[in-house]
Amino acid sequence: MGTVIDERKVVELPLNGRNFTQLGTLIPGVIAPPPALGGAAGDATPGGFGAATSGFSVNGMRNQSNNFLLDGASNNDTFNTGFVMRPPPDAIQEFKIQTHSYSAEYGRSAGSVVNVVTKAGTNQLRGSAWEFNRNDALQARNFFAPADQAKPKLKQNQFGGSLGGPLVRDRVFAFGYYEGYRNTRGNTQNVLVLTDAQRTGNFGSTTIRDPLTGQPFLNNTIPQNRLSPVALRLLEDFMPRANTGANRYIASPNTTDDRNSFGSRVDYQISDRQSVLARYMLTTTEAVTPPITQPIGNTSKSTLSDYMGSHTFILSSNAINVVRVSFNKIDAEPAVTSGLRNEDYGINVPNTNALAQGLASIGISGYPALGDAAQPFVKRGNEVLQVTNDFTWTRGTHSMKFGVDMRREHMLIAFINRPNGDLAFNGVWSGNAAADFLLGRPSLFRRTTTNQAQDGVGYLYAGYAQDEWRAASNLTVSAGVRYEVALPFVDRSDALNAFHPGKQSVRFPDAPAGLVYPGDPGIPRGTYATDKNNFAPRLGVVWDPFGRGRTSVRAAWGIFYDALAGQGDFFQSGVLAPPFTPLVEVNAPTPISLSNPLDSITGAGNRFPGGLTIIGWAEDFTTPYAHHFNASVQHQLGENIGAEIGYVGSRGRNLPIFMEVNPGLFTPGQTVAGPRLFPAFSLVRPTFSAAESKYDSMQASVRMRPTRGINFLASYTLGYAKDHVSGLNIGGEQRPPLPVTIGDDASIRRALAFEWGNALFDVRHRFVVSFGAELPTPEHMGAVVQHVLGGWQVNGIVQKQTGFPVNLTNPQLSIIRMTNRPDATCDPNANAPRTVEQWFNTSCFVARPLPATAEPGNAGRNTIRGPGFASADLSLFKNMRVTATHRIQLRLEAFNAFNQVRFNNPSGAFTTANFGRITSAQDGRVVQLGIKYLF
Repeated sequence: MGTVIDERKVVELPLNGRNFTQLGTLIPGVIAPPPALGGAAGDATPGGFGAATSGFSVNGMRNQSNNFLLDGASNNDTFNTGFVMRPPPDAIQEFKIQTHSYSAEYGRSAGSVVNVVTKAGTNQLRGSAWEFNRNDALQARNFFAPADQAKPKLKQNQFGGSLGGPLVRDRVFAFGYYEGYRNTRGNTQNVLVLTDAQRTGNFGSTTIRDPLTGQPFLNNTIPQNRLSPVALRLLEDFMPRANTGANRYIASPNTTDDRNSFGSRVDYQISDRQSVLARYMLTTTEAVTPPITQPIGNTSKSTLSDYMGSHTFILSSNAINVVRVSFNKIDAEPAVTSGLRNEDYGINVPNTNALAQGLASIGISGYPALGDAAQPFVKRGNEVLQVTNDFTWTRGTHSMKFGVDMRREHMLIAFINRPNGDLAFNGVWSGNAAADFLLGRPSLFRRTTTNQAQDGVGYLYAGYAQDEWRAASNLTVSAGVRYEVALPFVDRSDALNAFHPGKQSVRFPDAPAGLVYPGDPGIPRGTYATDKNNFAPRLGVVWDPFGRGRTSVRAAWGIFYDALAGQGDFFQSGVLAPPFTPLVEVNAPTPISLSNPLDSITGAGNRFPGGLTIIGWAEDFTTPYAHHFNASVQHQLGENIGAEIGYVGSRGRNLPIFMEVNPGLFTPGQTVAGPRLFPAFSLVRPTFSAAESKYDSMQASVRMRPTRGINFLASYTLGYAKDHVSGLNIGGEQRPPLPVTIGDDASIRRALAFEWGNALFDVRHRFVVSFGAELPTPEHMGAVVQHVLGGWQVNGIVQKQTGFPVNLTNPQLSIIRMTNRPDATCDPNANAPRTVEQWFNTSCFVARPLPATAEPGNAGRNTIRGPGFASADLSLFKNMRVTATHRIQLRLEAFNAFNQVRFNNPSGAFTTANFGRITSAQDGRVVQLGIKYLF
């Protein structure tokens, strides 16, 4: 299943930011994920920015499961799971997305395959130049931007040009482009801050307990001599005072995003049977985000480059061979730090890495973070070298294809993990997170004692065979098989580790039992064995029941293996690998001081200090995969309209999920967290291949080919996506609230049972229509009238969908030291207020009473439904012919043209002040003016 979007739609549809990936969301079964999964408008993040990319979720698969191709070669960012290069629409010949049950020729990912074909030169000299402009005068105010404040700034220019033509007529052709992007915009932030009274320790009617006595403070006011001088100074320097109401601060600081992109390709027709293609692309980016409550904003820089060559050889009238070689590279500096020192603020935690000097990261539940980033990402390099060969052979009624795909992926990562310390305040001491902060009583402290950059490489090998057999005049059967093997990433210095209970390392004999390394007996260099059993059969049938070529019945099934993102592969295994990058952690009920948190850690002089945090891979980790299956009916209505309706389903297996194996021990009646099961460690969180997913949908579409200047594509999806976890290493997804025992399948099934629920990207109803219409030019009315009234064109994308789920969490640590959820006493969606102040019925939830069992609350995962949205992106063109081959196009584009509010999800953080509140929304109407010169 899939759709091809031709050059005309690519350049004429209103694409916000001119990002081609938005075209994917026009197709049934494709969902732009919510912000919790990095989503925005279906536009994947270009490589180099360091954050998880959004992309789209396709037919129940994670948004990390897409395979991006550029002219048939890899365009994948190994670390971020998005794409590397983003050519402008004027450099794209066609956009093809295969969403389900594609042939054995394609693999690597269990979601979609997106192939962008770039333009080539021809014997005619053709080109274009463009300028698109936005400013705040034509932008609607964000719903949460205060009416009494100036409208947030917006200034955006997107400009460039393309040119293609012959270098040697009929033999050598060239095409090139340049595009610049300059964006400055005010980003409205609505954050919770302490009231003036709370800054002095007075919490009014909110009960706060004295941690020393367990009794409420008199008048719920902390005595002045108990207030932490460190906390007071941090508040004064970094947390602004309320400017809206008693405890809200709203501001629109200006962010900047500058990019320059260049690309060229040369096609050489050697003979009637042979041709070669050479392509080069380069992009530089710089994005600056100002601070709100942090000491410094962030500056991200990157240089992206891509080289590709191919050779096509027509061996005979029925045999063709295509060889491709590609290499792409990302050189990025995603983050910077402030250079401030903890000691100057009274926090006695020395920095452990000069590349990331800054303040400790301070998290107060419900409030914006203070200090520097906990994990500054100061450097990353990513290289992918790919060689493919595809051979097509037609014999009789069989069209066969065979091929191989070999990739070498290299990553260099300087992800400086908590070099300045990381402190969390969640109310475990006083019952209120802000009060805990003012008292200087954190519930958690973490810091790495050393940091080592990761430098690793992995390989992927695949081969396939595919046969499309015309079994009868009205029946075509396609069958194929693909085999893939992905070698786990290995570090050049073998600076990885794994957790195998009871085993003692030989490589590091002083390591605590259970901590093992490459080089230890039975431990491979990637810490888990290569999965060599990845055979992926594919089967499809197309039947014309009436034999007239107007109706077809289609069905398909296949297995599709999924590649692991660098974030969850080599990266996860090496980011916390003592003694190379050891993380020490201490949790409540151990007393921790804001001014001297290191005093709470024992053995700090040891290269294996107490409280180590371990992540990595479960010993029996295997490759994730999915079953795809579908059945549909297509029918041609008239000469130019086609309709399709069908069932599409998938089942994900062996999906990666983080699971805790080192909980606090519990005995009935206890009221505080007990010691860890493995006392030498704190959090131990391997990645298991244990999660599953399920997706069922009815999908329908109607498509009209260009007819008398009109074309459209309308699609509707009724879908239901469930899973145990919707993304790996994504901030919006918590790990299961129950621990597991390595080797105990029953404990794994029990923990997963608590997590089976709506996927974060689950959307029950989605309708989208894209269209283009050339308005008729009046005839017999004279040249002047025809010039004024002719050449007008309208295009648009209209969409409406129901809301995403909202996940509930209880920020206060549970008695077994796991992320918890509250108890539900009623249905929070029934008779819900559905206002920004209270989206769902928050009174339906209560905290689990103590003494508690070691069970999470009964509130299920993702049971609350957030707000849906409707929007219309429209454009109006005026085409004016200058000569027979030259024309000017004036464009007016309005994104969210009717200024319909698109709210983000409400907060699901129980016990925080924002619980149930919506505090942000997507952009209102944005108007863009453009001019293009085409020849």
